[in-house]
This record gives sequence, C-alpha cells and structure tokens, in this order.
Amino acid sequence: MNFLNKVFATLRDFFWRATRQWISAIGVALTTIAAISFLVILALELSGWETGNYVGIFSYLILPAIFVAGLVLIPIGLRFQRKREQAGQPPGFPVLNFNDPRLRTTALVIFAVTVVNLMIVSVATFKGLEVMHTDSFCGTTCHNVMQPEAVAHLTSPKSDTAASHAEVHCVDCHIGEGATHFVKAKLRGVGQMFEFFAGDYSRPVPQPTPVQSAICTRCHAAERFTEDVLHILRKYGDKEKATERATIYLMRVGGFRDGKWRGVHQHNGMKIRYLADAKRATITEIEVTRPDGSTDKFVAKDAKARAGAQWFEMGCTDCHNRPAHRFSTPEAIVNSALSHGVISKDLPFIGREAVSALKTSYPSHDEAKKGIPAALMASYTRLNPDLDSDGKAKVEAAGKVLATEWMRNNFPDMKVSWGSYANYLEHDGCYRCHDEQHANTKGNVVTQKCSGACHDTVATDEEKPEALDVLYP
Repeated sequence: MNFLNKVFATLRDFFWRATRQWISAIGVALTTIAAISFLVILALELSGWETGNYVGIFSYLILPAIFVAGLVLIPIGLRFQRKREQAGQPPGFPVLNFNDPRLRTTALVIFAVTVVNLMIVSVATFKGLEVMHTDSFCGTTCHNVMQPEAVAHLTSPKSDTAASHAEVHCVDCHIGEGATHFVKAKLRGVGQMFEFFAGDYSRPVPQPTPVQSAICTRCHAAERFTEDVLHILRKYGDKEKATERATIYLMRVGGFRDGKWRGVHQHNGMKIRYLADAKRATITEIEVTRPDGSTDKFVAKDAKARAGAQWFEMGCTDCHNRPAHRFSTPEAIVNSALSHGVISKDLPFIGREAVSALKTSYPSHDEAKKGIPAALMASYTRLNPDLDSDGKAKVEAAGKVLATEWMRNNFPDMKVSWGSYANYLEHDGCYRCHDEQHANTKGNVVTQKCSGACHDTVATDEEKPEALDVLYP
C-alpha cells in the first residue's frame, strides 16, 4: 500500500510539473485523449464490434500519431520549464542518486509508463499496417477517386484456368516484395493524400503503372503450358428479331513444352524491349532477343517517337493490362445479357434499343438508375403503343439490368465512361506491334498472322454453326 501511495504521489508530481508549462500541458492532453480513445476502440473491436474502415483509419493511424506527438511535446515543455527554474544557475546535468527512494520510485514509474506507451504504439503500428493492407482502405478511403477500380476489381471475371482476381488483395499486386517497395508505395500514398485533399488529381485516374512480371509469376508460372481454350462469342445485332450469331475459336494460350515455346505465350521465351509513349499505346521501335541468342530490331516505317517516349521491357501486363480491373462495352453487356436470358430476346429491336440506352450519358448513378429504365420504356412505348403487361414487365426487367451494368462501368464524378480505359488483351493491343509496319533492316516485318499462332477460328459470325451441334448435341 505504501508503494502504491508513492507511485500515486510520483504521478501526481509529474502531472503537476508537466501541466505548469503550456507546451507540456498540451502534450499531456493529447497523449491522454489519444490513449483513452485508442484503448476504448480497441476494446470494442476485440469484443466483436464492427469498427469499419474509417474508424480503423482514425484509431490506428490518426490517434497513434496524436499520441506520439503528445509524448514528444511533454519533454520539450518540461525542458523549457526546467530552464526557466534554473535561470542564473550554471548549466549541467542533474545528479541522479538512486539511493533516494523517491528517485527510485520515479524511475520505476517512468519505466512502466514507457513500456505501456511502447505497447500502445506497437499495437497501433501493427493494426495500422493491417488497415492499410485491406482492399477497403485502397478502394474507399479516397471516396470516389478509386471507386471505379474498386468496383471493377470486385466484379473481376473468373477464367477457366484461374480464380477471379477479386480474390486477390490490392497490395498483393500493387506493392512489390520487401520493405523498400512498401516504403515507396506509402511515400507515394502521402503525396496522393495531399493531392486528394487539394482536389488536384486526374479524372479519370490514369491507366495504372504495369505490375512487375515477378509479382504475376508468383501465381502464374511463366513457363507453364496451357492447352487451347475454346471461346464462344454470341452476338444478336440490332435487327427486329434477336437472332443469335456465334463466333467460335480456339485460343492457343501455349507456353513452354518439349523444349519449345508455343502459342501466344511464346513471347515469354524472348526478351522484348520497345520504345513507346508513356501510355504504351504507340510503339515505334522493338528490340527482340530470341531464345537462341539472336537479336533483331524492328522500327515503324512512318511513325516517329513521341516526345517523352521511353524504353520498356515487355512483361505480363503489356498484354494483360487490366487483369483485375476490367471494364466492359455496351455491346458486350447486351450480348451477354441476351445470351444468359437476363434480358428477353422476345422484345423487338432489343439489341439496338438496349445498346442505345446504355450509351446515354447521365450526371450521376442516381440519375442513371432512374433514367435508363424510363428511357427504355419510352422507346418501347413509341415502338409498340399496344405493349401488353407481359411485355412491359420484360422491358422493366431489362431496364434494371442495363442500369446496374451502366453503374458498374460509368462513374461521372471521375469522368469514367465507355472506352476510358483501353484493353490490350484484344486485337487493338496486339496490333501495336503486329501491324506489318514494324520492319528490320532486311525488310522483314512483325507479321499480323493470327491463325495458327494465336488462335484458330472454327466459325465466324454464323447463325447455326455445326460446331455447336457437336459441342451441345
């Protein structure tokens, strides 16, 4: 009991001295408020209370910073107070006599408080890092800035050979291995935070910097051979009757097999460098080093390197440039919805009217949610004034589907609309090099031969291709 009285007296004396000087008094106030708030929120979270992303940012990033700032202010204020009290006395270090029971008690209390402070800061640091590694922190902290990418990530499609990228955390791809990459990413984040508060950021957010291939190959082995993948594309056109026409092709994904690189992924067997603009959309020169060690250089015949062009080494995301943040097109959405029966094929001119409704611009998601169904219903009221209740129900259902898809691909606040982001995993992406315009000194060009090298076409825009009868007898 006597020891506790001494501890209490020591704490009382410390707070009395600390609060006599305004700097240290502010430090005591900040530290106390931050510590109590942090411990309360931590206790609530441990008890199962859902704190949410913003509470996590406040409790594990902002409060610890306030806590540490308060700790720094306390000794500064005490130093000023000591100088004032010792005015006129020669400077010197205080004599610490640990034979004095009061000094021993004071030292023990300071040690215990320091341990507690370190525990609070350590827990806060760990939890702060945990918060910064969440997808919600990356996608929603800056409100609407990253909303388009966050939505595209959540709706990332699942391929035939791999899980959806929606199951992969943002930091797993966008931060490299090791402390260096982590520090660089967070320093960039500090700059982006100031840009956000100042409102000085690009709308839309620029096409992201390509992910390092070393990150991709942690899950996708570069040399893995993948068998041909069958693709069936169904289209319905804009005529009165929604007639299905199918294009069927085998994608020769390929890889390394029997000592040779094959298919689309034969690029992995070469080292390719290219000169391009910052967006990597226009490629003017290509340097190739083949597996046998031979080299070649292909230069675009007429194109000139743009100002600021630089050399890049070809990697996974030069083709798969939006593997986890894919946006669609109005035509693809309507064709998919009709193919899966989400929109009725019985409605006349449904392909034309649905695409037209999707291509209409709206100032906000709320306006689109109301406007698209209304516009589609107005179109069918003009096309068929005698539309029965069953037909109206089909139009209403189609309007809701189209509104949902519009909101997944359009974000007016960020000026993201159809075509804002290019997808290089299609012919337009391939033709940046394979355009028969890049030639070497011998006159040989980078060919545009797709069949047999990249894919084999089974049927092209056919109404009733025989292959479907074989696949689905």
